[in-house]
Amino acid sequence: MDKGSLDQALFLINPSRFPGFTRRLRRILKYISAPNILECRSAEEFSAAVQEFAAGNLRFLLIWGGDGTANLAINSYMNSPVKNSRHQALGFLRGGSGNGIQDSYEVPVGISAQIEAYREGIRNDYTQPVDLIKVSDGDKSTYCQLLGTGIDSRVLEYREGAGGGRPGMVNYFLAIGRTVFKDFHQLRGRKTLIMQQGKYAFKGTRTNAEFPFDEFRRTTRSPLIEFGTRPYYAKMFKIAPDVVCNDGAFDIYNYNFQRRTAMLLNIISIWNGWHSRINRQQARKERPVIERYEVARARIEMDHPFSYHLDGELKRCIVPSDQGIYSIKAEIVPSSVNFIVPGSFYHKFHPFREM
Repeated sequence: MDKGSLDQALFLINPSRFPGFTRRLRRILKYISAPNILECRSAEEFSAAVQEFAAGNLRFLLIWGGDGTANLAINSYMNSPVKNSRHQALGFLRGGSGNGIQDSYEVPVGISAQIEAYREGIRNDYTQPVDLIKVSDGDKSTYCQLLGTGIDSRVLEYREGAGGGRPGMVNYFLAIGRTVFKDFHQLRGRKTLIMQQGKYAFKGTRTNAEFPFDEFRRTTRSPLIEFGTRPYYAKMFKIAPDVVCNDGAFDIYNYNFQRRTAMLLNIISIWNGWHSRINRQQARKERPVIERYEVARARIEMDHPFSYHLDGELKRCIVPSDQGIYSIKAEIVPSSVNFIVPGSFYHKFHPFREM
C-alpha cells in the first residue's frame, strides 16, 4: 500500500499516563510518513482540533485515547458549528485503560496492527454510519453510545475518588468489590423506566419473545440499567451484547438481579454477555430475567439525585423537576456520524460489496 494514502487522515493524540505508547505511536507514524499529526495537551485544545477538522477538508480523523477521549471527540464533532459530515469519518486507536469503543468495532490490539487496519480502511473506504444516543439531564445534551446507572456508575465514583479510590486496574477491581459487597442493596432502590416507540425483545437459547409498544412504563429495583448502541464497556465487558450500531434504536438492558449472590455466581456470564445462559437458569427458578428492550426514546426517573455514566464518563443528575423527580432522557439519533472501521467489521455490514 502506498504511503501517500494517509494524506487525508489527521492523527489526533491525547497524551495519557501511557507515554511509552505515545512515543511508539509517533515512531510508527513517522515511519509510514503520516503527514498530519497533532498532539494535544488539554481537553480544550483537543476539542478545538476536532472542530477544526470538522470544518476542514480532511476525510479521516484517527484519535488515540480511551473511551473518555472517544466520547469527547464525538461530542466535539457533533457540536461543531460547521462540519462536512457526509464524507468525513472518525476512527479510534487504543490509548486508554478502557477501550470499549475499540473492542466494539473490532480494532486490533497491537499498535502496528491498528495502524495497518486503518490504512486498509482508508484505502478501501471502509466507513460505517452509526447511531448515537442523545442524553439530556435537564441541563445540557450530550452524545454517547453507552449510558449506565447503578453498579457501573458507583464503581466509577469509587475509582475517581468519591469513595477513596484511585485510577488503575487494581483499584478498578477493588471498586467493583466494594460496590457489590457494600452498596448492592442501596443500588436496588426504586426507579422507573419510561420507554417509547419500541419493543420488549427477549433472546434465549431456545425461545425468543417480543411485544411492541408505543409507550411502556417499567418500575424496577434493578441494580444496573444500561442503554447502548455498542456492546463493549471498559475491558471487554460485553454489557450490551445484542446491540446493532445502525438499526435506528438503542437497546436497554435491565439487569434485574434481586440477590447479590445470583449476580456473583453469574459474573463470568455477565462479563461475556451470555445472557441466555443466565436467563435460562433464572426462568427455571421463577426469578426475574435480564430484560432487553429496543426503543427510540426512554427516560429514567428516581426520587433522589443519582449518578450515571456516558461512555465511562461519570455524571450526576442533581436537578429535580417541579414535581421533585430526578430524571435523564435519551433518544436515538440514527446514522449521526461515520466511523472508519477495520475490514473484519465492515464486511459483516456490507456482505454484498464486490471484493
